[in-house]
Amino acid sequence: MKWPAFLVLCVMSARCAAAEGWYLLPEPRFMGHEIAWPVPGSTSTVTVPAHSAAAEPEPLVSARIAKEAGLSLPVVMDAARANASTLLESLRIELVRDERGVILYALLASDNPLTASVVFAPGFGEKFLETIGPDVLVAIPNRFRVYVFPRSAVPGAELSDRLFVDYGATNYPVSREVFEVVDGQLKAVGALR
Repeated sequence: MKWPAFLVLCVMSARCAAAEGWYLLPEPRFMGHEIAWPVPGSTSTVTVPAHSAAAEPEPLVSARIAKEAGLSLPVVMDAARANASTLLESLRIELVRDERGVILYALLASDNPLTASVVFAPGFGEKFLETIGPDVLVAIPNRFRVYVFPRSAVPGAELSDRLFVDYGATNYPVSREVFEVVDGQLKAVGALR
């Protein structure tokens, strides 16, 4: 991910940038977040740095950067990835199988609005090596759900329908796109129709 120069040079207070509070979130482009980085290959998804707040994540804004001093953006990004790892470890992975017992996909779901941030955790793909394999794709229909499936298996009608319902039945949709995770970053590889 290439960071804009003004963001690399900015600093924020240690109070606001406490390591336990920062996350990277995949978000829909239409939300118009002030600070957001495009996801390579995507037409509708961006990555947003956000601070955990009482009810929901609080996206970073330049007014906050200008107002506070003390911690660099790279430290925030490192903290966000560490926090994603911690969150990933706390989530239950549900494996969905077909009638023969073959794993179709994995689902990570919770009521935590930061759930989607787990895709940025170092070693995210390694969590699925023994169950799904080394080459996985992810779908993130909303902040609360992440689907992981093998690249070699095209999502069937049941999974596609479920993703569309998850995308449309929330106030916090993320994307109808399918992604690969490369070096801790998302890359869009297609869209569900």
